[in-house]
Amino acid sequence: MFLHVHPRSQNLTFNFSEPSGEMLGHCGDMMAGIMAWAALSALFSLVGCPACVAVLWELYRRHKAVSPVSPNDVFMLNLTIMDLVFLLFVPFGLCNFLLWHMRTIQLLSNFLYALNLAGRPLLTACICLDCLLAVVYPVTYHSRKSLTPRFLMAAVAWTITAAQGITSTAVEELNHSAWAMFVYVIALPIIITCDVFILRNLKKSLRAGGDLHPMKKKALQIITNSIVMTVTSYVPPVLAYILGDLIISDDQVYECFLAIPILILPTAGSVIMPLLYLRNLGNLKGPCCLV
Repeated sequence: MFLHVHPRSQNLTFNFSEPSGEMLGHCGDMMAGIMAWAALSALFSLVGCPACVAVLWELYRRHKAVSPVSPNDVFMLNLTIMDLVFLLFVPFGLCNFLLWHMRTIQLLSNFLYALNLAGRPLLTACICLDCLLAVVYPVTYHSRKSLTPRFLMAAVAWTITAAQGITSTAVEELNHSAWAMFVYVIALPIIITCDVFILRNLKKSLRAGGDLHPMKKKALQIITNSIVMTVTSYVPPVLAYILGDLIISDDQVYECFLAIPILILPTAGSVIMPLLYLRNLGNLKGPCCLV
């Protein structure tokens, strides 16, 4: 979807079979943003892959210990798999962008970026919805804890993600435009609404005195993670793609300083979430995860 300089105007259209020197020349003296994006993406892949594997191991270990699979585990499992697949491919996508320029890998990159830009916010919204039910409607939640609806919700998220990936591969003109953030328009209102209602409920519980119920403490951790993700990884790209396309008229500046470099923030989300999850489990100590 995005590991390809695909300008908005035809006069800047780039042939991916050309040598890397010509492609780098497209941005001329504006390569700082591209190189920062490439370097940070590689770093996030290096850190994020082990973190995702650790999360999967924790989920497996918990299930192996005959601990019942919680609804949240279903969404976390799917989210972590998406993150891991995406992060594993990042180095290949970067090499193709900078060195190889192979059309097949470019198309695969187009598709896999949907895991990060569509699947991740959708599954985060599912986690927040499930958390809302657990905190605000606990009686209903405990009476309807069947995993079947959660698996169906995850399946819908995968379907929408695949659809966006296929569309981005087939119609490259839509990439690097506000359309790329379409799924965020669906997911962000759900995430923000759920966070607000949950925080209001937790605030009422604290005012009533006493300690928070373990379920509500877990919900607070999840919502805190959700807020961190929303502020750092979800909102900035949406604003950048929607407003940047309107404000920046120069295609070269738009591509080299905004459209590609801003993708580092969603990529960072694939690292931040598993690290926060491990931190909440007490398996990660350090200043990088203070939540």
